[in-house]
Amino acid sequence: MSYPYHFSVLSGDSRQEHLIDVLLSKGHRVAYDMPLCDLCHKAPVILGSIPFALDFEKLSFTKGQCFFGGCLSESFLSACCKYGVTAFDYMKDREMTVYNAIATAEGTVCEMVQNSFYNLHQNPVLIFGFGTCAKALAQRLSGLHMNVCICARNPSARAEAVSSGFDAISFEELRGRLPAFLFIVNTVPSPILTKELLNFVHPECLLLDIASAPYGIDLEAAAALGISAKKLPALPNRYSPKASAAFMAACVLTHSPAFTS
Repeated sequence: MSYPYHFSVLSGDSRQEHLIDVLLSKGHRVAYDMPLCDLCHKAPVILGSIPFALDFEKLSFTKGQCFFGGCLSESFLSACCKYGVTAFDYMKDREMTVYNAIATAEGTVCEMVQNSFYNLHQNPVLIFGFGTCAKALAQRLSGLHMNVCICARNPSARAEAVSSGFDAISFEELRGRLPAFLFIVNTVPSPILTKELLNFVHPECLLLDIASAPYGIDLEAAAALGISAKKLPALPNRYSPKASAAFMAACVLTHSPAFTS
């Protein structure tokens, strides 16, 4: 089947707008600003947002098309497989997740500076998890002379954190250690700081949740205790949408069947 465009870019945040510009600058024909059903029929490669939350049934794909989006659900991936659509999750690509972590870490540092009563310098910060985003953030906060501590369930992750020059604790140690931290950042997408544990948090601590849904900090419980807490989705869009769009375009051009054969 022939298509009039190379790519169809679905609506989303400002990264999608910049993605259009990047692809056009590289000489590609790009469909956008059309009804959703029309966009799905205009190009072999459909580009969704990060994260992408629309149900498969709301799209009108054709067998053989390729779809890119972020944080794709298992049901969406299963439907794509069933109907012969190749689905590519940006956040499953190692190179893309590293670039995304850079933008996320920088945005988190900005939020920490803007929303706390304290300097970052020589103050203690606790980071939940030690995945790609947590590592990028820990490196940058250490470079700003913060005292970085990693809390992870996996002993090997804690060992890696210690090897990288950070302190590390298990979840069993949390109650005794929580009161010492003036900054806490969660990167784990599951319940971590529950109502019970929040009772041990320093009253002037800043809590930031940069995980994907369902996140990890009980924001309602934190508010009830008078603790400052924020959920921060899509930090790359908020702080560096042009750079993020460039990384997305590179990922698309590397992995799109029409441009890799």
